[in-house]
Formats: sequence, C-alpha cells, structure tokens
Amino acid sequence: MYRLTLKRVLFLMLLLVILTISAYTLYFARYIIVKESICLVKNDLTEVMMSSAADTSNVISAKLPADVEKMLKNKTYQHSEEIQEQRVQHIKRICTEEYKIQPLPFNGTDKRFSSHLRARLRTTFVNDDYKLLVTVVYKTGSQGWKKLLKQLYERGRNVSQKTLGSEDGLYTLSQVKKQYGLNAVVNRLKNYFSIIFVRHPYTRMLSAYKEKLVKMPNKFYEKKSRGIIRQVRSIPLPDSETPDLKFDEFVQFVANGGWDEHWCPILNKKPCHVYYDFIGHLETFQDDVAYLFHLIGIGNIVEFPECHHETRSGDLAVLKEHFSQISQTLLTKLNTRYKNDFKIFDYRLPQNNTDFH
Repeated sequence: MYRLTLKRVLFLMLLLVILTISAYTLYFARYIIVKESICLVKNDLTEVMMSSAADTSNVISAKLPADVEKMLKNKTYQHSEEIQEQRVQHIKRICTEEYKIQPLPFNGTDKRFSSHLRARLRTTFVNDDYKLLVTVVYKTGSQGWKKLLKQLYERGRNVSQKTLGSEDGLYTLSQVKKQYGLNAVVNRLKNYFSIIFVRHPYTRMLSAYKEKLVKMPNKFYEKKSRGIIRQVRSIPLPDSETPDLKFDEFVQFVANGGWDEHWCPILNKKPCHVYYDFIGHLETFQDDVAYLFHLIGIGNIVEFPECHHETRSGDLAVLKEHFSQISQTLLTKLNTRYKNDFKIFDYRLPQNNTDFH
C-alpha cells in the first residue's frame, strides 16, 4: 500500500513539473513573438519617417499587428501629438496675449466672417464627406493638397461637391458662401477639422523667387519679372532681353509691399480669428502628415501625392548664399514685413544675413 501511494505522489509531482515547464514555455514564446513583431513594425515605421522631407510621394501609413496596434499607435504618435498641442497653444497665446485678438464667435450673421476672412475663405478648400477644411498656402505643398482632396472626393459620397457643380471635388469656402450663404460657411468653420501647413517665411519666399521669377513657367510671371525690374531699376528691360531679376532686387520689391500669393505673409489667412485644429510645418512634413492621416483616419485609403518642385530653397547653404546678397538695412525692412509670420508660427527671426540655423 505504501509503495503504491509513493508512486502516485511521484507521478503527480512529475506531472506538475511538466505542466509548469509547458506553461513557462508558452509564455516566453508569446513574449518573443510579440517583441519581434514590435521590432519589425518599429523598423518599418522608422524607414517611412526617415524618408526625405522633400519627397512628398511616400505613403504615410503602416499596417500594424492587431495585438500590438494600440500600444504602438500611442507610442508612435505621442511626440507628434505633443508638438501639435504646443503649436496650437502657441498661436492662441500670441493672438490673445500679444495681439489682443479674440476668435470670432460662431454666429452665422456676423459679417466679420466675410470681411476679416476674405483671403482665408478664398483659399480654404472643403471636403464635406470627411468634414475637412484645408487652407492652401502656396509654396507649402499646395498642389499636393489639391490632388489629395481630389482623391478623397473620388472615394466619398460627393453629394455637396456635385451640388456646387464641382467636377473634380475642389471647391472653397467662398464658393460655399456664394451657393449657400454665410451661415453654411460658419457652420463648417465651427464643426469641420481645419488644417494649414506653413513654412519658414524666407525659404518659402526664396522658393517662390526661384520657381516663378527665375524659371518663369509662364507668360504671367515673365511679365511680372519685367515689371519688378522696371520698378527697382527705374528703367524698362528691352523686350528682346530675357528678364534677369536678381534676388536682392526681388527682396527689395517684396520689402516694399510687392504682393503675390506665393510669397505674401501667411498671417493674411487670419489664424487668430478662427483657430486651426492642425498646424503642419513643411520642415517636419513626413511626421506631420503621418500624424494627420492617423487623426482623420485616411491613412489606409489615400497617400500624399508627389508634387515636388526642386528649388533646394530649404537647403541651409542655398538660403545663406542668397541672403548674403542682402544688406542689413534691407533685411531689417524685410523682417518688419514678415515678423508676425515668424512669431505666430514659431520660427526664429534672423538678425543678420548669416543668422540662419
């Protein structure tokens, strides 16, 4: 009887050991699988995020394993979320504390939405399917945003666009106002997700100069270049000669108030009167677009189109080379015109013609 009981005890002990080893083996196997999945996904995301900021053709999305999706999403976008919060709060602080400007009340009968926001309404495109407002700033990827809105139009219900007579899905708040009245505009400003992308004011200005007034892609800008030369040199350029506008001449024209959508201050979009929900910077384009697509839930259905015009204006050496032609007096005058853009979008205002970092 005693020997039989001992055998049972030993058997039970052996069984317990086997079960314990099996449990630990399964636990560590799952741990290793999940850890490897996280590493692989992190590597994929890193490759996407480290792509050249100048190349906006990359797909800003990644497929995450279901069992680690929530964990990785929170960690991946945490830094971007913090940056957005800083940018939004910075604008609100500058507007209210330094400029003493309060946002407009969302009242459909308030005529200030027409008078104060004229430039914003004209350049803010609407997508009713995804409830988006995209304010286009020229020389900050504007063509890409228009192409993206066309992609969303093709995948949406397209009801409002068709009633506005838009065949490609591109229509602005100004067109909404003309078709449906001011109240429809105010309703969208209040309830839709508003987006703007900005850029260092002087790299944007340099890019406009090189693309529009050096390359002169059409007769309009050839004529504009001739007009600027006539103004700053006080003598007209013979029709037989190709315009050769110098950068310091262009800066002189701009500092004296010369206007064009491609280099005018972004402050005319009135970010103080109606706050933006998302403020992207061209300098952090890839990270910002990735987080934006995540926020509005379009990362799996569209990708940002390729619309890159090579001017190397964001290259620090190129920027310094051009601004080295500018006198301190002229730079000071130019700073006066753009200082609000520098302040409100949190860029550093250069104090001399080599003060670029």
